[in-house]
Amino acid sequence: MSKQFNGTDFFRMMAANEKAVGALYRQLAEDAKFGGKFFEKLASDEDRHFTIYTELLKKFAGGSDLTVEVSEEQEQYLIILIENNALKDPDKLREKAAKATNKDEIYDMAERAEIDSVLFVEELITLYPQLQPEDFRIVLKEEKKHLAQVMSHRMESQLKTLRL
Repeated sequence: MSKQFNGTDFFRMMAANEKAVGALYRQLAEDAKFGGKFFEKLASDEDRHFTIYTELLKKFAGGSDLTVEVSEEQEQYLIILIENNALKDPDKLREKAAKATNKDEIYDMAERAEIDSVLFVEELITLYPQLQPEDFRIVLKEEKKHLAQVMSHRMESQLKTLRL
């Protein structure tokens, strides 16, 4: 049985996530031991993604463009993604980052954020192929690039720790 899914909350979550990750990266950029320039660049990209999602929300919220037909299982999956995403509590995330004692903890948090971002953007592309497809593809490409960069920095950091 199909259901009507209003993606307004999904877009709000995406915008909130981008804002939270941008703030986290900016916090990390201020702490030189975690790689200031790297995280500042990521933060500026996340700010741009936030703008894309908020502009789409302004443009389409209240209309029928964000309402799509989905299966009952897909609706439940989307609700779970929204309710249980790792970036739901940005203050807790920043507190955790402030308490981090090593780079691996920081890179783990960033990696999880980027994995979620890739997953969420892929869901948006699937749900809304008619809405700003080029913007979504650009964001997806950047999120995948961020993930690869974070993973690469994490590996380099681990190798330095092991002195390899």
